[in-house]
Amino acid sequence: MKREVLPLKRLFAAVLMLLMCALTVFAEEEEISFLTVRAAPAVTILAPLPGQSYDAGGKLRVQASGRNVLRMEVTLTYDGQTFTAEAEGDGIDHVFDTAQFTQGAVITVTGYGAADANGYEQQSTQRVVVLSPREKLFADMFALAYKNFHDPYYYHAPAQEDWDRGVCKNFVMRMFDTFKDAYAMKEYPDLPLHMPKNNSKKNCAPYDYGVEWRIETAEEGDPFEIAASFRYDSSLSKEENMKNCRAVLESVQTGDFFQMAGNYYYGNGPHSLLFIADYDPATDEVRWTDSNMKNDNVNGYHWGYMQYDAVKTAEWFVNAICMKNRGCTLYRLRDDLFIK
Repeated sequence: MKREVLPLKRLFAAVLMLLMCALTVFAEEEEISFLTVRAAPAVTILAPLPGQSYDAGGKLRVQASGRNVLRMEVTLTYDGQTFTAEAEGDGIDHVFDTAQFTQGAVITVTGYGAADANGYEQQSTQRVVVLSPREKLFADMFALAYKNFHDPYYYHAPAQEDWDRGVCKNFVMRMFDTFKDAYAMKEYPDLPLHMPKNNSKKNCAPYDYGVEWRIETAEEGDPFEIAASFRYDSSLSKEENMKNCRAVLESVQTGDFFQMAGNYYYGNGPHSLLFIADYDPATDEVRWTDSNMKNDNVNGYHWGYMQYDAVKTAEWFVNAICMKNRGCTLYRLRDDLFIK
């Protein structure tokens, strides 16, 4: 007896009908409809953006928008404290009071949407780190140095007279002076900030000129502290002196200013620079930006070259500095700076 074969179209229609019946039964049992599926919420932080710090005037404005959002919440976390604001709708614009905040913070924005099929409120969260004022100052100085490095006016500049822009101390002072008026010390909020000039040859004695800045205090508006220093001590062995000098280089942190008197490949005498990264123990390297370490003469006048992201080992600096009458001082900005 010959078996009858169902035509392909009839077979497909039968399978499709069985599938629809199964889905209908499932939907009735679970009380789910495809029409009730809610779109997932999403949020975007418009301000502050990554790399930003607090606004002037002791404020921080937070702006965010949402999609498929019914209400929004923003939280500022600072030094173990939490501050929260809420708004109905798909956007939020809130200003936090951040007067004299000296540390960084974290902004968290959450957008809440409609409940999902199981009755749970849907949400989306985004975060952004707010730089501390000190970190922001570092970032701005480094950005300025990078910009100047690619500007012929600063990259190769006169460096013979005290007022010339290519002089190493004038360079590091300009990095700080460009932004200093936006900052103050929490301990002395009304004092304008300044970077001390180099100490005189007389006051540096018996060491060579250039081993240090003028001795000033925070009460006078000096926001720098001596993080480490080295002076060659003739009562110690060469090895002991090298060890002490190396300790200064190994303590380098991002944003430290360095004042030295040494004899190095490019010159013999004082030099100022700004470190742009922490000392790297894996490679024994430090990285910095400066002017006039490398130099030449133009029509008999001394000119200096800028460097950005220059790299040498700590050993290189030790060999340049560790000799009689020489030394160095590492200056670090106080951690109580705030944006005025």
